[in-house]
Amino acid sequence: MVKIIGYQISKLDIPLKRPFITSIRMSKNLKGIFCRVRLDDGSIGLGESAENIKLTGESRDEMYRFAKDFFDEHLNDDVEDTLLSLQGFINHVSIRYGMETAILDALARSNQVGISEELGISNNKRVLANDTTVSVLNSEETIKETKRILARGYHHIKYKMISGNDELSRILQLEDLIPKTVSIRIDPNQSWDYEEALTAIREFDQSKLNIEFIEQPVKILDYEAMKKISAKTTIPIVADESVFNLEDAKNIIDHGYGTAINIKLIKCGGPLEAIEIAGFAKRHGIDCLFGCTTEANVALTTAAYISSGVSSIKYIDLDGLDYIADSPFIGGIQDKCGNIEIPEQSIGLGIGLLENKLKNYITDF
Repeated sequence: MVKIIGYQISKLDIPLKRPFITSIRMSKNLKGIFCRVRLDDGSIGLGESAENIKLTGESRDEMYRFAKDFFDEHLNDDVEDTLLSLQGFINHVSIRYGMETAILDALARSNQVGISEELGISNNKRVLANDTTVSVLNSEETIKETKRILARGYHHIKYKMISGNDELSRILQLEDLIPKTVSIRIDPNQSWDYEEALTAIREFDQSKLNIEFIEQPVKILDYEAMKKISAKTTIPIVADESVFNLEDAKNIIDHGYGTAINIKLIKCGGPLEAIEIAGFAKRHGIDCLFGCTTEANVALTTAAYISSGVSSIKYIDLDGLDYIADSPFIGGIQDKCGNIEIPEQSIGLGIGLLENKLKNYITDF
């Protein structure tokens, strides 16, 4: 019986290269929690959780208190029982995924296997086609940012949008700039109503832009609008904020409230639930997008391994490394301008710490 005998919960703060702006929030830095757990055989696992109050409603201080209380209660318990106890919580998703990742990473290191094997999935792909995101900017800034991204060789670009005719014009102005070989992903983050969504779809259909999908165009509880929008277009409509856990995914898929779903570790509470959601989608012939919030190497590497090993995950939106200015981590995935390279399977996540950078980005509570 393997036990958790120690843990460490720290603040993780990393500046961004440029602000990340959506209809819901604006961020200039990655703000999260870094978890380390130690097993009784000496194995140490790493986990990372991001604070995104607009998405989960949970502050970093609240995340810290939950993690501390949970680990204190479960020290010296069987690690498999601890995992089951953690999965029993419906809330606290924003901290649970970092805690669960740390436990799974420690278990994989204890068992001397890669994280994919520990999760019970294959590792089918070494390279994943990724995107990068253009924030809500003005027209001139949007053109400038689009040119910069195209020059770097990206083939998938996501545009954050808000409500308004000027916003639609801001994207449509790009049709002579973006080649047809580059796919466009649209994310209004719930900011449209039903009529705005239909207008946008009609304009996009008449443009030369290669629209790959539209994420969560309307409010999360406006299920009927999602269903009607999905029925009126061949553009995939991805349910995002309306899908946190497996039960949410079942609701969307069973009732046709969208034609694809977005999985994020921060929404579902950890790798194990993410795999369950992707598996359910696969059994029902539904494509998945694996997305992220503002995250660094540990969370993004975990997401990439899952994405490479589950066939229902068709789209990858793991662009966190393109936004962070630096990192205290070494190892894991590399994001090379739209291609995520997954390293040959190592023990656990294969991520270590850069001692000379720890004090810059990881601090005590």
